[in-house]
Amino acid sequence: MLIEELKYEDVFEECREYNAFTLAEVLITLGVIGVVAALTTPVLVAKIQDKILEAQAQKAKNRVSSGYKLMMAKDDIFRIENIPFLSECNDMKDVDCVSQKHKKDFSIVNDTAGNLKSTSLPDKYSIKGQEDESSFKWEDVPYIFTTGDGMFFGVVPNEDFTAFDIVVDLNGKNKPNIAAKDLQKYRLASSAALYDVSNELEEIAAKCSWEDPTKCKTEQQCLAACEERFQHFGTMCYWDNYEQKCGW
Repeated sequence: MLIEELKYEDVFEECREYNAFTLAEVLITLGVIGVVAALTTPVLVAKIQDKILEAQAQKAKNRVSSGYKLMMAKDDIFRIENIPFLSECNDMKDVDCVSQKHKKDFSIVNDTAGNLKSTSLPDKYSIKGQEDESSFKWEDVPYIFTTGDGMFFGVVPNEDFTAFDIVVDLNGKNKPNIAAKDLQKYRLASSAALYDVSNELEEIAAKCSWEDPTKCKTEQQCLAACEERFQHFGTMCYWDNYEQKCGW
């Protein structure tokens, strides 16, 4: 009986030795898991962010479409060029007038007629996440409003005020600040047909250079570009302290 017990203990001990993991094996396994997680997590986060932005873009598109259709329906208007803020607000120079027209049909929490400034939004957007910048600037937008969910809308009429674009920043200054991603652009024309023209936001902005010193944003950049311009063309340019811009 004792012999049998010893044999059983020997077998049990042998099995236990073969079934156990060493500390080194555990650490290696954890290390591999950590490396895999580090490689896959950014990809998963990016995909989740893309899905969120897609949902927000669809929400913004629906809001723009329904809001302006409602605005037209209330006044029995059938063509965009007759929409109130285009036809009654002095070519959109009367910001208070534009604001009143929009507040009737959009849940606006702040706008240009209030204290919302273009500086509340990103001053630049990259193109496809690269170094190139979009030519779009919020400072060129005559009327901006924001809603309670943190979306910002900019109204930009065409030259003859027969149509207009709506530029939408889906999340304000939050990243990624990429044109045609968290910055969208829609065009309303004719009988309130809505077109997605976000690809226009990917036009590359002109950069500060001797060929176009007006794009230089600081005095140092301006003077450097002017010196190089003089070497090429023999023409002078200068930094205007009052206007804070480069010109000639």
